[in-house]
This record gives sequence, structure tokens and C-alpha cells, in this order.
Amino acid sequence: MVHSDVRPFKIAISERNLETLHKKLALATFPEEVEFSDIDKYGATRSEIKRLAEYWENGFDWRAQEAELNKLPQFTTTVTVDGFGDLDIHFIHQRASREDSIPLLFSHGWPGSFLEVVKILPRLTNPKDGPSFHVVAPSLPNYGFSDKVTGEGFSVSQYAQAIHKVMLNLGYNKYGESPSANITSLLPAN
Repeated sequence: MVHSDVRPFKIAISERNLETLHKKLALATFPEEVEFSDIDKYGATRSEIKRLAEYWENGFDWRAQEAELNKLPQFTTTVTVDGFGDLDIHFIHQRASREDSIPLLFSHGWPGSFLEVVKILPRLTNPKDGPSFHVVAPSLPNYGFSDKVTGEGFSVSQYAQAIHKVMLNLGYNKYGESPSANITSLLPAN
């Protein structure tokens, strides 16, 4: 049973924030171009960064992107994390058409976001054959549209607690995971 605290969510960046962004981009200054370039070693060149900033200022249509993102089934829910209080967590919840589908938690990494799952949602939720999944892709706390944690000590176990509570709020007591997550967590740090 879905918890009553699950709320529909739409991205709505204010016009004021977009105007501020455009002003900052218009005022941006760039260091002199260096005489060497190796993107793998030194990163993007000045000219490439300048080109991207100019496109972002004058060519990128945020409202079109926002409308596209808002086609996704997005929600928020409030969870309580021990020692950190209530957090609003943003997530995509794409249910499959079949009732026997398996709940699947898709968790992004750093740097990353819930958008990592978008291209594969149709294959997971409505495959031609094989199992189908009810996909939940949260924005982890401190990412995207989820609340930011301001207190010290929020670690992996608190992230896990928050996301598990999202799944419980959706009525999923059991859900699938990848065996690779367990394997990766056991790898030596080196």
C-alpha cells in the first residue's frame, strides 16, 4: 500500500533564477588560452568552456528541457533519518503494466542523478519478453531535487536508510538489487 505522503512533483525553476543564471553567464570571464591541450590530462580547453557557456546563455532552452523532464512520473516523499530528522526525497516511480512486476531500486552514483535511468525505463517496465520491473530511481539526499543534509556525519548507512524508507512508503517491502552492488562493496579499497 502506498503511503499517503507520496506527492506528485513537477520541476518548476523560477524565471528569476533563470534570469540570474543568464546574467552570470554574460558576466563570466575566462583565463587566457594555454599553448598546450590534452583534455584527458588538463581538462577542457578555454575555447570549449567559452563555447559551452555562450550556448548555455544564448542557445539552451531550459523551458523545453523542463517540459521534457516533467513528462517523467516524478514524486517526493518525506522520510525520517535517525539523527537527521525529516528529509523530502525526490524520485521517479515508473510502474510496469504487469502486476507481477518486480520492484527495482535504481540508485545513481556520484556524480550522477535520477536521469541515468531514463533511457532504459521502457525496457525495464515494458520488455518484449522476460521479467518487468516497477522502477524507483531516487535523487539521493544532497542531490537534485531531494533535501540537502546540513548536519555532520550523514554517511552510507543514512543514505541507505533514507532510500529504504522511500521504498517502504511506496509499499515495497522487498525489491530487487544487482549482485554487482554486493561484489563492489567487498572490493579492497586499493
